[in-house]
Formats: sequence, C-alpha cells, structure tokens
Amino acid sequence: MELGFWLHRARSCYNDMNLKIDVRKGSGTDLSLFAISDLHLSFNKPVGLYHIDFQADIDKPMDVFGWERHYDQVRDAWLETVGADDTVLIPGDISWALRLDQARYDFDWINALPGRKVLSPGNHCYYAQSKKKVRETLPEGMEWIDADYTVVEGIVIAGTRGWNLPGEPGWEEETDRRIYDRQVGRLKMALASAAKEHPEKERIVMLHFPPATPKVPDSDFMEVMREYGVKTCLYGHLHGRSRRDVIEGEYGGVILQLVSCDYLDFKPVKVKL
Repeated sequence: MELGFWLHRARSCYNDMNLKIDVRKGSGTDLSLFAISDLHLSFNKPVGLYHIDFQADIDKPMDVFGWERHYDQVRDAWLETVGADDTVLIPGDISWALRLDQARYDFDWINALPGRKVLSPGNHCYYAQSKKKVRETLPEGMEWIDADYTVVEGIVIAGTRGWNLPGEPGWEEETDRRIYDRQVGRLKMALASAAKEHPEKERIVMLHFPPATPKVPDSDFMEVMREYGVKTCLYGHLHGRSRRDVIEGEYGGVILQLVSCDYLDFKPVKVKL
C-alpha cells in the first residue's frame, strides 16, 4: 500500500471521531496555505483516488508531455503534505473539460483530497463560461474566484486569469490588448473590493499567466498589485522550456511564486508570505 493511502485513512478515522490531528511529518498544528496549478485532469467518469485505469478513465493523458501518471504523483504528494484543515490554492488549468458536466469528474477527484480548495481560471478552463454555474457545480469545500476574492485563514485571496503581456512573443495588439486590459481591470476590481471590506488583511493574488517575465519586466498587473499592497502573487502556465522565463521571489515589491505542478514535481508547495 502507498504511504499516501495510510495517511488518508488515518485522517479519515480521526475526523470521524471528531478529533483533530496533523499526521504530516514534522508539522505543527498551525493551519497552512499551499498552492499548485495546472493539474490538467481529464477524467471521463467518476473515479476514486486510486486504481485509475489509464486507458479507460482519462480523455487526455499528460504522459505525452512526460507527466507519467501525474495524477498518482499529485495524489501521493498531496496526501503526504496537506492536512484536513489546510487550504490549497489552484490558479488555473485544472481540467481539460469543455463542459461543466465533464469537469465535475475532475472536481470530485480533487475534492476527495484533504483540505479546503480555492480555484481560479486558466486559459484552458473552457468550461468556465459562467462563474455562477461553476460555483453551483463545485462540491462543498471548494471555491471559485474570478474577478473577486475570498478570505482564507485571515488573508484575502483575490484572483483572475491574467493574460499574455504586451511585448511577449506572439502578442498581437489588435486582439490581445482588449483581453489584457479587461483582465487588469478585473484584478483591480477584486482588490479594490477587498481593500474596502478588509483593509487590515494581507493580500494574495492568484493569476494563471505570469505578471512579469524577463522580456517584459513590468506590467499593469504588477502596478495594480503594488497599488493595493499585495504580498504574494501565485501564477502557473509555464511548462517545459518556457520555465526559463520564471521570475520568483521578491520582485518589484511583490513576492512572485510559480506553482505549475510539473515545476513543483507535482507536490503542493507552501505559499510564501
């Protein structure tokens, strides 16, 4: 049996007894914020955490990108890392599904893992045409934020998708500018609302696209985050060779943290604050 299985069973037994225990090695009792993005799940029917049939249960295997049975890797690392009282932030590209009824299989699989989950959209979240409908579809214990925010462990979590940056390869002014400006406006709307209602709380932003790259070292997303005193910005989207464009750590007054699951070796990582 995998270690993750026994950790999961231990948590379940103690939760049923209304007791609180943290079974992670070397951990204390403090609640924790974790993050991981770009799960790129594609289950085509209800599945459990274990015994997934690679050929029958998955529509778009990620093995072709070198992510060998990545859902197993995510599951085992998640069970070893995240406790029932922790929160995992997932900024985009959660499911390959085109429709919400298909995405529900992926949501349910994530929901079976420990912790509260906060999700926001990515560029491949084709099912997310209506924020209201996504929220109605999500299982209990999972939240969807998009141009708004939630509060987790006394910290504001604001989110939107983001977009390619002006000057990046492939940028087309005629088509990209409108989307870019709209996404900047959506981030500002979320942070302005959070600042008004919770002026004393620290702020984290979930974007899918990076807010700065070596080619475009500043952006309107960075400017908005500085304006509203954002502590940390989580982002994903970068895979493979594009990870050479990673900017991480304190940068321009904001802590930037790449959380693409392949970059993290498929293990949720603690949010830097």
